[in-house]
Amino acid sequence: MRVPQTWRTIVAIALLSAGAGCSGDAPAASPDDTESPPDVPETDPPAPALDPDLAVLSPTERLVRISMSLRGQRPAIADLERVAADPSALGELVDDYMRSPEFGVTMRDLHNETLLMRAEILRFPARDGLAGFGVNEINESMTEAPLRLIEDIIASDRPYTEIVTADYAMANDVVTRLWAGISGFSPTGPAWQRVSWDDSRPKAGILSSSAVFLRHRSAGFNYNRGRANAISKALLCYDFLSRDVIVDGSIDLSDPDAVANAVVENADCASCHQSLDPLASFFWGWRPAINGGQAEYPVEMYFSDREGLWQRATGREPAFFGLGGSTLDDLGTLIAEDPRFSLCAAERFYTYFAQIDAVDMPFGLRAWLQEVFVDSGFDAKALTRAIMLSPQFAVAYGETDAAAEQAVGLKKARPAQLARMMEELTGFQWKTNVRGFGDVELLQNDTFGFRVLGGGIDSFFVIQPSHTMNATASLMLRSLATQAAGFAVDSDFSQPADQRRLLTAVEATTRDESAIRTQLVSVHARLHGLLLQTDSADVDDSYALFRGALERTDNVARAWKTTLAAMLQDPRVTYY
Repeated sequence: MRVPQTWRTIVAIALLSAGAGCSGDAPAASPDDTESPPDVPETDPPAPALDPDLAVLSPTERLVRISMSLRGQRPAIADLERVAADPSALGELVDDYMRSPEFGVTMRDLHNETLLMRAEILRFPARDGLAGFGVNEINESMTEAPLRLIEDIIASDRPYTEIVTADYAMANDVVTRLWAGISGFSPTGPAWQRVSWDDSRPKAGILSSSAVFLRHRSAGFNYNRGRANAISKALLCYDFLSRDVIVDGSIDLSDPDAVANAVVENADCASCHQSLDPLASFFWGWRPAINGGQAEYPVEMYFSDREGLWQRATGREPAFFGLGGSTLDDLGTLIAEDPRFSLCAAERFYTYFAQIDAVDMPFGLRAWLQEVFVDSGFDAKALTRAIMLSPQFAVAYGETDAAAEQAVGLKKARPAQLARMMEELTGFQWKTNVRGFGDVELLQNDTFGFRVLGGGIDSFFVIQPSHTMNATASLMLRSLATQAAGFAVDSDFSQPADQRRLLTAVEATTRDESAIRTQLVSVHARLHGLLLQTDSADVDDSYALFRGALERTDNVARAWKTTLAAMLQDPRVTYY
């Protein structure tokens, strides 16, 4: 029997609530430019009504937010002009952006903040079967594999439930050499390909991934409880550690037998462990941990003959919140059918894009997005589209103090978004090569780069991004903007005008004010999403900067580098 969606939502919210206890700045838009015309596309079913005291972005500002959210790139000038003339084009552009490779990268970024895969402490040496690869390449390939599976499912328009039920995996050459049990990889095919697990492990999407359970290890007498909570938290938004637990001080926590007895007979302990321990029993087939430095390639991570070890540990047979099962594919099916899974996905997607905490997401919005998601057949793109076109995602600021408290009017570009944006705008890639470690993208690395300093996460010590600017983020942006500006000017002036990225209307000898202003109009559109006239105040300001730099250096290229460096540090680049 198909349970009505309303009741699925009520049940999901009730289940989440049972575990309880277990400000935005105004954007650059002027008040006259904040109300979206009525022909901005609606969603079906309609989104919850927006608080009338919340102002929304103009259509072109919405486009900038949508493009940065979905791709980590600024919209093309043609797209800005199209939306300015016809706001209803936003829907078609959302669909276009979701067909781009950059949207797949965004999906990997989103799910990394959920699964916390990109931890650089998990390293394997570049020897034997992996000789010739850099340590960084090995680490990135290994941790990226389950994220690539999720990306492939979404990009292929397959039901999102397949992230826990798919019978295939994704691998590149490194992953194929690293893990035992992989077959079907073609050395002449694409870098990342669909492959099969040909060993005895059950087929259950990311729950079959060796990398997932290397990242979420289980040592000592943890008995896979940490793994169980990591999966519950990531896929159901249910964190056992969020519950209020009164620890009985009379229990000798250093005695495994005393602990094993307490989690069954002590009421305070059993309130969590009666659900946690049976869930943990699904994961006994995985090795508890691996010392990467001593690993032999290919690494065996799964052993079917270990599945029954729960009998000698917790003694609790595998079960999913009271529902029986025995293997990982059973668990994947149970998760996919749980209403909390779709509700959690709606929450994860929205809070990632909106850059808010889950506790600040209204229940009505969460329930509406779950309904859209389920009714679409678990289409992640349909969920994303609903978010992008919702009035809640278009909020600019609050017009009253009370409304301002709930408004997050500006979104801050994450380091990975800045990297993609700068490369698309200027062609600049901020990277270096470290001997023995390999190529390093400095905005996507923590050992040698600046990901955490720029507000990102390292997926181990820092697991929540920062959405505000601070001293290290400002210094990082200054250095990035300066180097990107220099690279852009040198690169553009060395190529024909039709192959340039930014400086398409001037040359290295152009000093004519009219030509400079025309070029600045184009640069403002590309960098800041503003459609301006040559005599606008913004163009006046940027031309004054260019003229001052030119008078000081008498070098047109140097003046452009100074101007672009300043414009690339503008808050309108960092925020959207």
